[in-house]
Amino acid sequence: MSEFKFACPVCGQHMMCDSSQGGSVMECPTCFQKITAPHAPASDDPKFILTGTKLTEKKTVPADAATGAATPKKNSPLVIVIILAVVLAAAGAAIMFAFSRAPLKHGVTGSGTGNTVVVEPSRERGSTPAGAAGLGTWETEVEFSDFVVTKGSQVLFKSDFPAGLAGWRIGNGAWTAQNGVLRQGSLAQDCRALAGESGWGDYTISVRARKLSGKEGFLIIFNATDNDNWTWWNIGGWGNTKHAIEHCVSGKKSTLGNTVAGQIKSGTWYDLRVELSGSHILCYLNNSLIHDAVYPASNSSLSQ
Repeated sequence: MSEFKFACPVCGQHMMCDSSQGGSVMECPTCFQKITAPHAPASDDPKFILTGTKLTEKKTVPADAATGAATPKKNSPLVIVIILAVVLAAAGAAIMFAFSRAPLKHGVTGSGTGNTVVVEPSRERGSTPAGAAGLGTWETEVEFSDFVVTKGSQVLFKSDFPAGLAGWRIGNGAWTAQNGVLRQGSLAQDCRALAGESGWGDYTISVRARKLSGKEGFLIIFNATDNDNWTWWNIGGWGNTKHAIEHCVSGKKSTLGNTVAGQIKSGTWYDLRVELSGSHILCYLNNSLIHDAVYPASNSSLSQ
């Protein structure tokens, strides 16, 4: 029997089961919902994580003692009044919450090599992450080439870096473009260059990168809406010791999924690719899958 992974449809928690358990009922270890496990995928290496089905309990109607036929249960007028009062009270509480909820305060973006604060993303459950794409460095000189953003068969943005930086929004750093290469020549921290629109979603970034000098590797930025709300793939971060996906909400960062040990060599070209589908993130280094992660399902920790 082979094992496979699937996601809880309520909270997104990944769960494991084997092929013999397909269709059976399990309990999510995070939200404790009853979940019907999907059947094992046909392929041993599916591109996307399967999702279970929330179990819906069916309520039975007691049979009539004389005829054996099912008879509906009648509510007394007092029970109906109590139910109506509860519904109206819940609706009033929801309206008060909607009008009294204050906007989130933005903080200061932390260092890419320091400690991070674990928070949930500022997106409602079920919404699709979206934002601009871009490139970055941290105390490292880097060259990039062949930057392409696609959505299905549509090319959203493409730059082979002729002379000039048309279409790019430049932040910190010393960015120049010529002869098909975008170069960031500063050893400063948090150097960024963005392209695209805040409404972009479900896209794929492809780019080649080469480290020239410095302490770390490359940053591939995606779903960026402003300086305090973004996600990036940090390749060769933490002093060029590991790779990780970092997510920033209102200036506070968390790590999505697992970190992977690895280094970036100077003078070597690397092929990098990030694929986004809904809340799902796949990151490839030289066509090898390095990260398979999802955004958290709720923003409860930021709604206080």
